[in-house]
Amino acid sequence: MLPIPVPPDFRIIAHRGASAYAPENTKPAFGLAQRMGISEVELDTQLSADGMVVLCHDLTLERYGHGERFVESLSAEDLLSLDMGAWFSPYFFAGIPMLSLDQLLAEFTDTFVYHIELKGRAKTLPEVVLKAVAERNLLDNVIFTSFSYEHLLRMRTLLSDGRLAWLVDAFDPQTLVRAQALNLFQLCPRADQVTEETVNRGRTVATKIRAWGISGTPQEVRRLIHQVIDRGCDGMTINWPDWVG
Repeated sequence: MLPIPVPPDFRIIAHRGASAYAPENTKPAFGLAQRMGISEVELDTQLSADGMVVLCHDLTLERYGHGERFVESLSAEDLLSLDMGAWFSPYFFAGIPMLSLDQLLAEFTDTFVYHIELKGRAKTLPEVVLKAVAERNLLDNVIFTSFSYEHLLRMRTLLSDGRLAWLVDAFDPQTLVRAQALNLFQLCPRADQVTEETVNRGRTVATKIRAWGISGTPQEVRRLIHQVIDRGCDGMTINWPDWVG
């Protein structure tokens, strides 16, 4: 039965917005998450060629129907004019533009906790993202996440008391040692790697354990949701945020 119940303090994080139902990282996806009553969203950030923070998951635009060009090779003007909805549904979402981080924060302000993933390869991405968030006075509403240890290490030097989350596949001993230098708020394993031992080991270096990678068939998604909850995680990103509650 849906929704699957979760503990009261469990973080339900709409992954790229309610991305099962609307194009990822777009205003409709975040707006739908808000209407579902979701208070936390995850989003992907990269830098345009001229230094604007834009929201896009893939490093290239091929999956969205715009060729193999790299996001970081195009200007903000070019990127923000792209149709980021037609690939998802040409009937319902054609013409939906790419968002900048500032546009997102201006639209939804402090109604969300934002899990901002530092996705791009530009070395200055942490600085520019931090500046955009600080200018909107939303640091208390943000958790900075990344697979990139270097991005997180740079963010920690810029922001001594900010909340950081490191996305990893699994918790090997080297990962736990490296995590100590980041003073993490969250350590984030892939959902299918979550065990009680994983969660307990992760808590030695991070305040919270949050899972990612909830995907597959409906049956597989349900199994992963239960696995994450039953093994003691504190939250998860999910494309179907209305499946839990």
